Parts: sequence; structure tokens; C-alpha cells
Amino acid sequence: MKVDAAATNNEAMVVSEKMIEHSKLVVQEVGRDISADWDAFIRQQPGGLPTHLFGWREVMQNTYGYQARFLMALDSDQIVGVCPLFIVPSRLTGKRVMTMPGGMCAANDEAAAELLKRTAEIVEDEGLNRAVIQDSRQAWSKDWQIESEHVFWLLPLPETKDLLWSQLDGNIRRQVRKARKNGLRAEIDRSGKLLPAFYEMFSHFTHQAGTPIFSYQFLANVIRIFPGGFNIALVWHEDDERPVAGYFQLEMGNTMYGMWGAALPESLKLRSAYLALWEIMSDAVDNGFMYLDMGRSPTSSNASKFKGQWGGTSAPVYQLSTCEIGGLKGETITNQVQSDQRFQLFIQLWPRLPYSLTIKLGPKLRWHIPFA
Repeated sequence: MKVDAAATNNEAMVVSEKMIEHSKLVVQEVGRDISADWDAFIRQQPGGLPTHLFGWREVMQNTYGYQARFLMALDSDQIVGVCPLFIVPSRLTGKRVMTMPGGMCAANDEAAAELLKRTAEIVEDEGLNRAVIQDSRQAWSKDWQIESEHVFWLLPLPETKDLLWSQLDGNIRRQVRKARKNGLRAEIDRSGKLLPAFYEMFSHFTHQAGTPIFSYQFLANVIRIFPGGFNIALVWHEDDERPVAGYFQLEMGNTMYGMWGAALPESLKLRSAYLALWEIMSDAVDNGFMYLDMGRSPTSSNASKFKGQWGGTSAPVYQLSTCEIGGLKGETITNQVQSDQRFQLFIQLWPRLPYSLTIKLGPKLRWHIPFA
């Protein structure tokens, strides 16, 4: 796909003063909406993810007010890579420039290297602590600090639900049947009407888990910016007016992507998680998707083992980062939470706070750690 060079030079985008030139490859900083060209590139790339799409610029600015620094690599006016960055001025983890989960999208290693180089320059130019390429599906560079403590699971889907059911392990089919016998039912929505119920369920889960919840407005913005690109799956018990499990998926191309969700701990004995995933998979088949990306989980965790039962394959998820200012070794947000006693104390105390208070405080805290 071609990008009009004249429009590029005529206020279609702001060209960085530190334009990087290698052969015909240049990196430019996008200064206005070029979502059609940007998104077309993402959708053409095998490594393109919904979290690479241009619309996240508006989602994150409207939700958190972050400054966006969206980078685009061009080779002879052809887009060969994009890196959607946000400056997060957190007092908890330090002022950083970060990507959305999913990192950047590049057609080749050369484009990736130049995007990373310009990202590192932004750290220096803005006096930031570090840069983080979050949840990348590729390692990209040996020059950056790279950690991999998570995997994602990708499940190929057959053409029919009957074939899908027959391919499942016998134990999984038994668990789904038990869920139905236990009085559970599922509902899947693409209009956004189930968002309030999902948010309430997920808020209760995160409260119990010791994790602050992001704001309702965040998901409302996602739905508004990506109509037709999401679905919400809820599981209900026949005796309860509130859902016992809920999952929020993004959709792009031939793949459905698991993003946020959980089953309430007290509902696990009812096999709520099994019914939820079966219904999500069935819905994906009905809507012509060829793959279900189950999202990331810590390697060897119970969540990862649960996903592995369904017949998919796992691959590493990488965190790429520059060192902290001063040459100190940086840590991922996950490692900071696990190693810092203050965070551990917080996780222990959070479930003891009144639920009504955590709903108010959670979104304020997540402003500092948006992608944890």
C-alpha cells in the first residue's frame, strides 16, 4: 500500500527532526489521523494484532490523557513498520514510553531496528526513565533487554461446531456438560449491552485478586472506537442475577483475541470457565473465524495449563526494554510487582478494602500502571 509522499510532506504527518535514514528507509512520527493506511498495513501483516490499530491512540488519550508518539517506518513511501507509543508519567514505576500490549508491528528486521532506535532516542530526548515494548510476539533486537515469562496460546478452529466438539478431549466435553447440568448458561454480545454486567463481574474478581480495576470508560471507549471489532461473553447461573464469569474479546481478520476476563473463584466448581471458553470457541466458528488467540498467561501457570487442554499451541511473549537512566537494569512491571515488598503488601491489603472504595480508587491507580 502506497502512502502519498506529497500529503506526507503537507501536514499529513509530523516528520521527526531526528529522521533516520538507511538506504530508502525512514522513520516518521505521525502527527494526525492516518488510520486508514496504518490499519491497512496492520491487517496485511502476519504479526498484526488488534492492539496495533490506530484507534488505540484515541482510546488511550480519551481514557488516560497520555501523550501519543506513533512512529511509522517507510521504505520508498511504502509502510514497512509501525510502533504505537504512549508516554506514561507514572510515579509508581517511573516515567516511561510504552507500547500497547502486542508491541510493534514490522515487516522486516531492518524496519524493526530503526523503530527501536527512534524509540530509544525519544527516551533521551524527553528525559524518560526507559522504553518498554510490551507483550511483543517477537524478540526483535538483541540490543535491548529481553524477558519472556509469559506465553500465548493459539487454537486453530475447524469449519463446524460438530467437528470442534469431536476434536476436544473427552474430559473437556465432560466439564462442559457438567456446567450445563449445574444450571449455567452463556450469552455473547456484540452491541455493548452486556458491558455493565461484565464490568461489575470483573471488578469483583479483580478486587478479590488484589488488582485495581481499570475504568469503565476505558472499555466504553474501546467499544466506541472499535464497533464490530469486539464481543463480550458472560456466563450466568439460573439462580443468580449477576454473571459468574465474563470475557472480553477483540476481533480482527480471521482471528478472535482473548483480552480481559475471568471466572469468579466460587463459580469454578460449577465449571464456569469451561462453559465460557466452549461458547467463545463455538461463537468464533459460527462467525467464520479460523483461530482463537487465548491471550497471554504466565508460563507453567494454572491459567496456561487450562488453555493448553483445548488443543492449541503456545509461543513466547517478550518484554523488550531499555535500561533505566543511570545504567541500572530495568525490570518489567510484572517483575516489579513480584519483587517489590510494597506491591506485595498492596496485593494483600486490596481485597480487605471495601469494594465500593476499590471501584473509585482502582482506575486512579491504573493510570500509573495501565498495562499490568
